[in-house]
Amino acid sequence: MIEQLLRDGTVVSRTDGNEHTLAPIAITAQEGEALRECVVRERAVQTIEVGLAYGISALFVCEGLAINGDERARHTVIDPHQARSFSNCGLQVLDDAGFTPRLDVYAEESQRALPRLLEDERRFDLAVLDANHRFDAVFVDLVYLGRLLRPGAVVFLDDYQLPGVARASSFFVTNVGWRIESVSAPDALHQWAVLRTPTTPDTRPFDAFVDF
Repeated sequence: MIEQLLRDGTVVSRTDGNEHTLAPIAITAQEGEALRECVVRERAVQTIEVGLAYGISALFVCEGLAINGDERARHTVIDPHQARSFSNCGLQVLDDAGFTPRLDVYAEESQRALPRLLEDERRFDLAVLDANHRFDAVFVDLVYLGRLLRPGAVVFLDDYQLPGVARASSFFVTNVGWRIESVSAPDALHQWAVLRTPTTPDTRPFDAFVDF
């Protein structure tokens, strides 16, 4: 199904019958394969994605979860624009691929959904962040994802070529002990980075700050 979607480059929504062009919003096959391998390498069981769009990255995540073979596997997606902007195409392709029973969907802004997941004591093995790319939005998402992820987990960060995305992530590397494990080749549309969270508790003094 991934191959067909990427080959055709379009998806027809069952919600309104309109044909949607995947590019340039959807990730590329190369990025998707890197994401899938990241899920497999991390032996992820519980994953979370902020920004569903056309569901291509989610398909790669769920393929990785299927490869890992854990019956507890679930993928949580957050996207307030799924119905209005994408005619539910992301949810449609995941349903067509048979992943709906393993899907938790939050059709609201991440700054509302992420704190609730934290309050519910959810924990995740891997996060995908590809949503609002303004600095403040990325920063807030990373704050909450850092608390929701198990120690030493990874964030797969799309659109790293954008200044707001790179700048927000640099705070966590400089101040909180996150590591940039890899960055893809420069790309004007879809550069990605893999960040790993610390394995030790945050023991910084209350006034700690390093300019980033």
